[in-house]
Amino acid sequence: MDTVTDILATAVDAFADRPALRQHGGATAYTYRQLGALSAAASRDLASRGVAKGTPVALLCENRPEWAVAYFAIHALGAVCVPIDARLTAGEIRSILHRSRTPLLLVSETLLPTAREAAGPSPPPAVARVEDLVARADGRPGDIGGPAGPEDVAVLRFTSGTPGASTAIVLTHRNIASNVAAGVRRMDITAQDRLVSILPLNHLFEQTGGLLVPLAVGASVTYPGSLNPRTLLEAMRASRVTIVLTVPAMARLLRKRILSALESGPRWRRHLFGASRGVSRVAGRVGLPLGRLLFGQVHLAFGGHLRFFISGGAPLDPRLGRFFMDMGLPILEGYGLSETSPIVSCNTLAEHALGSVGKPLPGVEVRIGAAGGPGGGVGEVLVRGPNVMQGYFEDPDATAEVLRDGWLATGDLGRLDRRGYLYIVGRLKDVIVGESGKNVYPAEVEAVIGSCPHVRDACVLGLAREDALARTEEVVAVVVANEEAFGPGDTDAQADILRREVREACAALADYKRPRLLAVWPGELPRTTTLKVRKHEVRRCLGDVTLVPL
Repeated sequence: MDTVTDILATAVDAFADRPALRQHGGATAYTYRQLGALSAAASRDLASRGVAKGTPVALLCENRPEWAVAYFAIHALGAVCVPIDARLTAGEIRSILHRSRTPLLLVSETLLPTAREAAGPSPPPAVARVEDLVARADGRPGDIGGPAGPEDVAVLRFTSGTPGASTAIVLTHRNIASNVAAGVRRMDITAQDRLVSILPLNHLFEQTGGLLVPLAVGASVTYPGSLNPRTLLEAMRASRVTIVLTVPAMARLLRKRILSALESGPRWRRHLFGASRGVSRVAGRVGLPLGRLLFGQVHLAFGGHLRFFISGGAPLDPRLGRFFMDMGLPILEGYGLSETSPIVSCNTLAEHALGSVGKPLPGVEVRIGAAGGPGGGVGEVLVRGPNVMQGYFEDPDATAEVLRDGWLATGDLGRLDRRGYLYIVGRLKDVIVGESGKNVYPAEVEAVIGSCPHVRDACVLGLAREDALARTEEVVAVVVANEEAFGPGDTDAQADILRREVREACAALADYKRPRLLAVWPGELPRTTTLKVRKHEVRRCLGDVTLVPL
């Protein structure tokens, strides 16, 4: 499989009449043969609109089978797919359309008003509905292969950011196809698996891990149509889901819902839950997986067939991973970047180390650069392999900064253990330099604070010391209160409880890592569309919240 179209063509030949994609609660359901025929027909439609090899075509659509039809139709012509996040504003979309110089925007009916606003003047790209591509399909089989070669550009992936400030990552067919092939070899996905897709398809994690890898092995994918918890659980039960790609924020939400249900029940049930976790953990150490038996009701809530979650996008607190592991629902954490198509490493059912992001995929090399602090072996994560991007679109200076002698400098700090497992400890730019000169990695402190029962969300950052002669920073903890845990009460009492909990939790850390100041953040922390905290925005707004000593 050297190109994206090879992936689909091979899958159609191998799994023709097996179910491929379906929409929960709707009539849309495609077999592999139908997906191939629809993509071929849609490519003929696009060709009639002037799309040819190398033409950038923007795709703005929610997760649904039509997204995949449009995606493969674009590649069947050797054109370049420019996937756009459905949650961006019209101004952000307009910037992407302008910078990519796309003549055509494919959009779903729901997002049509935003697309028309974004298209704007001078000169606007043509706008076409993805529903029309499918509706006009003539049903004639066609060639789903295309003129694109392995070294041709397949995807322009724009990062989120303010209009004009986002960067675009150039990925070739070889970049993506090699990552899919390696994912097939490493990830525990088979033809018998059924996935429910909940992460945005414009992001490479879901695009590669949640669409292309499953299709390459003959699995099926269901799109729930909504992330409303009730709808999502209905889709999981109806599809008899076996695998879900997720992010830590969603795993934390699921954990809180489970614990909240226990809190509302009798005390004996909470004691039984804790005891069952202990039994499951001990049994697991001797190779007896009892989680599914002991926590049958939890499994039934997810449909009764869920084998595991795959987590990416942000660090997973090992205690969160242990919580689900005890229940027989392992979360297999992985690591990647859009610049690496995106998967670099992942845990598997057979090779799984809690707290790590697994071992590198076959064909992907990882090494640790110059040490970033006194942690011993901690340094910048460097990646080399066929999955590494060609560079940043029309930005040779930014490309030269991160691509050095064939190695991608990720900007992430990590370490490799003797068994080859990779551990991510934070971002290079987020490292806090304390008065002692030692480095503090925020992700480590955030994981500790996140365990506090009255903390719903947290971020840790450095605040420059105004009275210091050297450039040093105070460690500041910014937390969001868990209102459900508090119940009704006054804000001052909540602040006192949060201070005590954070102080006690951080007592287990080395002195230089402990936060010196605490801020209780009103509302939700600002996040990117990939649910990462926008720390620069938090830092900018710290003057508007009260900082208290810990």
